[in-house]
Parts: sequence; C-alpha cells; structure tokens
Amino acid sequence: MRLNSKESGSWWLLTLVSISLIVFVGHSSGQKSGVGMAYTGSSSGQAPGEWHRYAIKGGEFSVQLPTVPAMSTYELPEDPIRKTRVRHVIGAYSQGVVYAIYVAERRLSLEEFIAQSHHSAASEFKRDLKVEGIRGKEYVAQSADLKRVTQYFIADRYIYTFIACGSDLGNPDVDIPRFLKSIKFEPADSLAIVNGQGEQPLNNATVATDGSEARIFPGKEVNLKPVVITKPEPIYTEDARKNQVTGTVVMRAVFSSSGVVTNIRVVAGLPYGLNEEALQAARQIRYVPAIKDGHFVSMYIQLEYNFNLY
Repeated sequence: MRLNSKESGSWWLLTLVSISLIVFVGHSSGQKSGVGMAYTGSSSGQAPGEWHRYAIKGGEFSVQLPTVPAMSTYELPEDPIRKTRVRHVIGAYSQGVVYAIYVAERRLSLEEFIAQSHHSAASEFKRDLKVEGIRGKEYVAQSADLKRVTQYFIADRYIYTFIACGSDLGNPDVDIPRFLKSIKFEPADSLAIVNGQGEQPLNNATVATDGSEARIFPGKEVNLKPVVITKPEPIYTEDARKNQVTGTVVMRAVFSSSGVVTNIRVVAGLPYGLNEEALQAARQIRYVPAIKDGHFVSMYIQLEYNFNLY
C-alpha cells in the first residue's frame, strides 16, 4: 500500500492507504532544532471549543488554533539544488478540521512558490489577499465530502502556507474562516509553539467512550479514507549517518477517529535512534479521519519510513 495523490477536476488531496517516506542524509530532513514538547498527553491540554493564539518564537506571524499544535523544525544546510526549503511544519486537528502551517525560506517570488506547491492547483485560485501589508493569495477546493482553503503569504524572511481542510461532519464553514481570519503579521500576545507531538487524545483508539471495545476498520471497509494534511519527515540521526545505516522502519498503527495517530507498534526497525525518530514523526501526522456510514472511524494503517544515504 502507498500514499497516493488524487486529482479530480480542481480537487486535489492526499488519500491515505499507508505512508512511505524516503529520508536522505543532509537534505531537508536535517537536524530538528528545539527539544520542547507542545503537549505531553496529560489532562492539562486546551479545553474543548477553546481557541488560543499561537506563534513561533522569533517568527513573523501568529494564529488562533483550537488545540495545542504539533511542530517539526528543521535546521537546513545550504542546498544548491532545492529552490525552497521548509523550515517548520505545524499541524493541529479538532472536530473534523485539520489546520496546517508550512513555513519555508523566502527564495522565490510568491507566484513561483505557489507554482511549485503541491497544496493547490491553478484552477482553485479564489482571490488576492493582503493582511497587515503582507501580500497573499487564496485557493479553494471543495468536493462532496471535504472543503479545503489554502492561503499563501510572502513576508520579509519566509513564505507561509496556511491550510484548513475539513469534513461536513464537523463545522468547516465556521471553523475554517475562524482560523484564516485570525492570521496576524503584527505582534500579539501568543502562546509559544514548540517542537513536539502536540495535543494527543487521552483515550486508547481501541477503547470506545463507554469502555467497550471500539471497532477499527481496514481500509477496504470505509467510505472515505483519511486525508493527510501534515506529514513531517523524521531526521536521520548523526549516529546512523556515521554508521552508514540504511533501510526501512515499518510500523503498524491506527489513524484514529480523533485525528491523531495512535497505537503505534514497530514491526521492523533500525538502530541508532531511527525507530524513535520515525515514531515521533508519525505522532505529528494530522489528517481528516476516515468516514464510514456518516461517522468518523478509526482505521488500521502501515507506516513506512525509508532512510537512505545519497
């Protein structure tokens, strides 16, 4: 099974069957900076329905989110091949809607950057934007099941991609505009986003809210498979690089109905910290859950992270 891209008319989305990633030493999967955890999984997370303003320390923007977000940060070496490189990947999920922010180095014009982006198609262009003097563009796509709005902004140091994608089983017509209208490029009182897995559900995906055994479906039994919006890369550890370790970390997991990957088990691993890096990356994936018979459901998946030297 593989992660597939589907394009039907102007609608483009990532439909999950399983995930396969290739990690190259010295490429965009360079060292992550920061060691903090946004949320440890305790009961001290954000209250349901409560939105807070978040910002990256030293960053150029802030935005409101309904849950504590996950974030990966990459220390990027000079790379003459890639014209743009992602520095931060931020993701959050709540009640049927995924919120994502990609922060990339400013190396291209806004138009050139959008042309290279896989987050939108040219036919989805909606309007030009300007927020507090920062120029941007908006792209909108909608299918029978999902709505996705993508906004791009070019600031002094970085180009920002803000994505909100939600199912009608949630409240996307309210929550997506709330997220996008909260974007600011001026100083504001904010909570700091730090590297880590973000808010995690307190319950095990195999246990229903009433304490009974919850049903976890194979992919062939759901009506709509999970739609992945953020999929951070794991880093290649220095010890693994020094020892020339290559191969694939294979994990069995559940894409839970809560929008977070749970019940992760390593099926085939690699030494020198690569299992741990793959596990951390998997916990930061954010997606719209699988749908069956008009309800969000949990689904079994296999994750594969391929670590290769170049």
